[in-house]
Amino acid sequence: MVASLALLGAVFYGIGDFLGGRATQKTSVIPILATSHLIGLFAVAVAAPIMATRFDGSDFFLGVAASGFGLFGLALFYQALARGPMVVAAPVTAVTCAVLPFFWGLGFGEKLSRWQIIGVFIGLVSIFLVSSVTSRRKIDFLPRVLVEALLAGIGFAAFYIVINQTEAATAPWPIVGSRLLSVIVTLAIGGFLSYSIWPPPGARLLALGLGVFDTAANVVVLAALNRGMLSLVTVLVSFHPAITVLLARVVLNERITSRQLLGLGGAIIAISLIVVG
Repeated sequence: MVASLALLGAVFYGIGDFLGGRATQKTSVIPILATSHLIGLFAVAVAAPIMATRFDGSDFFLGVAASGFGLFGLALFYQALARGPMVVAAPVTAVTCAVLPFFWGLGFGEKLSRWQIIGVFIGLVSIFLVSSVTSRRKIDFLPRVLVEALLAGIGFAAFYIVINQTEAATAPWPIVGSRLLSVIVTLAIGGFLSYSIWPPPGARLLALGLGVFDTAANVVVLAALNRGMLSLVTVLVSFHPAITVLLARVVLNERITSRQLLGLGGAIIAISLIVVG
């Protein structure tokens, strides 16, 4: 059940990343984030009173705090992508995001079988490989790109670690808190930079899809975290780049590199070991 939820979250994140990438090809990232997060906030706010057993203010504000870390990670991740090749930034961020919650969970008493540990380490290598992209850009700012990518991964990892402290009975109220902060921040940035918060017609459906899938992923992953171990859930969720790569291949006919293909194969092995182990 927990593994299924985590993998479903990975699928939703992967679809959302694909849609978000397509949308930002048509306009700047601010209107895409503002619109998608606003849609997500509306959807989860409607669902929360129906899904949650109770409301807890501390869990709500843990969601707000988690969102702060997530936005910090997102800002640095985009900065790293803009400054240096994705071949550096994306794998470093993805693996850092998976590694830190894994060791955090182990440090706080989570117990894994030998096969699960083997699966996790195969998974970490697979995440690195599947997140790698081909780039011919010269790396002029390698130390800075590495630091920004590493800090982005820490921000994303902190999101999972913080929101993992919430209780299952209050879900998905923490996601409402998370989305509320992200909407306020993106709208404020858009207003300060004089951006329109509405994307152009060609990107609106993509932004809508991003908002739905990204928020659904957060809700599903929170459910997995509430029921399972942080160390395993975050590794399974971190396979989401594999979904984006497969969608790019099927929809856009993009070439899958040999490294990515090896990573996809490794991901299948890792998931099997984690689930069965």
